[in-house]
Amino acid sequence: MRLPAAIFVLLLALAGVCPAGASAQASTQRIAGSRLTSIASHVVRGLPADPNAQPVLSNPIPDQVVGLGAVALVAQPALVTASFINVPISLMVDGRLARVVYVGYRVQHFVQTAIASHDLAPGTVVNPDDVTLGRIVSTGHEINGTNVLVGRRLTGAISAGQPVYLDRTQVDQIVKAGATVIMVIRDGGVSLVAAVIARSSGGLGDQVNVYNESTNKMLSGTVVGPDRVELNIDPGATL
Repeated sequence: MRLPAAIFVLLLALAGVCPAGASAQASTQRIAGSRLTSIASHVVRGLPADPNAQPVLSNPIPDQVVGLGAVALVAQPALVTASFINVPISLMVDGRLARVVYVGYRVQHFVQTAIASHDLAPGTVVNPDDVTLGRIVSTGHEINGTNVLVGRRLTGAISAGQPVYLDRTQVDQIVKAGATVIMVIRDGGVSLVAAVIARSSGGLGDQVNVYNESTNKMLSGTVVGPDRVELNIDPGATL
C-alpha cells in the first residue's frame, strides 16, 4: 500500500526532529544547584562570625545547563554588606568561563527586647511578671526594655514569646478627667489632703491638672496611684 504524499512528508519531518533533539541533549550537561549552594555555604561559614546576625539563603539556586567538558566550580570572594551577602561562583568548562552564578543571602539581625512571658489578653495592664527580655529577629521596630511597659495597658493580644513594643500599649489612665481624686500637697514635713476634680486624665507618673472648688484654684500634680495625685509646693502656697 502506498502512503498518501502528505503523510509521507510529515513522517520525514518528524524523523528529522528526533535525532536533532537527541543530539542537543547529548551536547549539554546539568550542574545541580545544590552543588553551588554547598560551595557558597562553605564560603559564608568562613566569614567573620557575628553572634547577632545569621545569613539565610535568599532563593534556591536552579540547576545550571552547560556544554560538555570538564567542569570546575570556582568560588570568588564574597560580596558582603550589612544586609546581604553574595557569593559569585564561576562555572568553568574545559578551562573556559561558561557563566558566573551569584548565590545570595540576606542577613538576619537579632536584638534583645521585651517579650511576653505568657499569652496576654487585650486590655491587660502589664505587670513585671508579664514581660521578660528575649532575643528575636529584628524587624526594624524600635526596641524597648521591660520597665517602661509596667503599668501600661495592652491594645491587643500578644502571644507568649512575641515582642511587646511600646506602641502596642497605652497609658493606663488611673486618673480620669471629671473624676473626684485625692490630692496630697507636701511642704517639707507638712502634708495637706484635699478632694479635687481632675481636669485631665493620666497614668502612673503623668502630670495632670486638677481644680479645687473650695479655693477656686487650678493646680497640677503627679499621678501616684488610682485617683490619687501628689504635689510638692513652696511654703506659703494656698490650696
